[in-house]
Formats: sequence, structure tokens, C-alpha cells
Amino acid sequence: MDARQETRTHHAMAVVGGFFGAYALLTRDGTFGSSETSNLIYLVVSGLDGTLDPALTRLGGTACYIAGIVFAVLLRRAGKLDRLRWGAIAIDLAACLSLAWIPAETDPILALYPMFFATAVQWVAFSQAAGYNCATIFSTNNLRQFTEGVTEYLCGHDPEQLRKLRFYGGTLLCFHLGAAWGWWCVTRWGIPGIYGCLPLLIPPAVFLVPKKGEVYLR
Repeated sequence: MDARQETRTHHAMAVVGGFFGAYALLTRDGTFGSSETSNLIYLVVSGLDGTLDPALTRLGGTACYIAGIVFAVLLRRAGKLDRLRWGAIAIDLAACLSLAWIPAETDPILALYPMFFATAVQWVAFSQAAGYNCATIFSTNNLRQFTEGVTEYLCGHDPEQLRKLRFYGGTLLCFHLGAAWGWWCVTRWGIPGIYGCLPLLIPPAVFLVPKKGEVYLR
């Protein structure tokens, strides 16, 4: 896969990541299902408060996230990177289908177990593209890299910094386009709005198909 095709695939998966993020926040009481930072903090707080049930639920969410990372690493070690990426898309699809059927009254963390697993796999599968380390499931570091690229380019007009800011800027744009689409779907359909993510999985799958005569080397 050449750098241009890899970038397109990465940006397409960032749209999916943005949708997942917005969906989780809007349907599950502001819980972000694509990272573990807040979940781990609340896990510590629950433990200190002595509230066992919330602590165990959050521990289960962390276990799902860790399991996703372990699964993805083992799959990557067993074969080529493209197989892992196809697997990540399939797991995202399965997560969408399962999330649509989890009742609204379910504990928010428990309800997002499928997303914790799926986004962890996606993070490992699409953590790099075109020579850059870049997540498709959250955007804090991407915002930093984009801001650095803009600042460095304005100061020195380095073509590499222009390439960098375009890559990270594109990732940020795609991520938040996905978030906007997620908001629209949730606003109209509520929890079943996760089905709106299914069409978003088509472009990255198309981009992953090797071009005629192309052979994956990884």
C-alpha cells in the first residue's frame, strides 16, 4: 500500500473514530468509549470511595480495552498488517450491531464494553500511516501535532512540516466530520443511531483492497 492510499484509509477510519466518540458521549451520559483515561481515574476514585460495584464495572471496561489491544497485537504478529486492519473493520461492524441493542437504562460503562474492545483494536491497527504515528479514535495528540506542524511551517517553511500539518489536519477534520454525523444520527434515532456508522466502514474497506498488481509487503 502506497503512502497516499494508506493516508486515505487512515482518514476514513478517523471518520469512524469520530462517530464512535460522539455516539458514546451523547448516548451514555458523557462517557467517552474510545480511551481509558477518564475510566481509569474514576476506577481509582470508586476504589477510594469504597463503591465496589462501580469499581468492578469500570475494571471490566478496562479489561475489555486491554483485551482488544492484546488481541490486535497477537493478530499483527500472526500475519500481515492488512489482515489486522481488515479484522479491525470487522470488529467495528460487530460492535455497531451489538451497541444498537443495549438498552438505554444499562450502566453507561457496561453498555460500552463492545466499543472499548473495538476501538482498542482499531487503535493498534491504524496507529500509523504515511510515516506518522496518529490515532484514529481520539484527537488530543493529533491536535498537538497539527499545531506544531503549523507553527514550525510558519517559522521555517519546511516542506516536511507542511506535509505533517496536512496529514494531521486531515485526520482532525475527518474525525470531527464523523462526530458531526454521529450527532445527527443520535439526535434522530437515539441508541439505534449507531447503525449510521455502518456506511462509514465502506470507504476504508475499499481503500484496503490492493490495486491491480499490488502486493503488500507488511
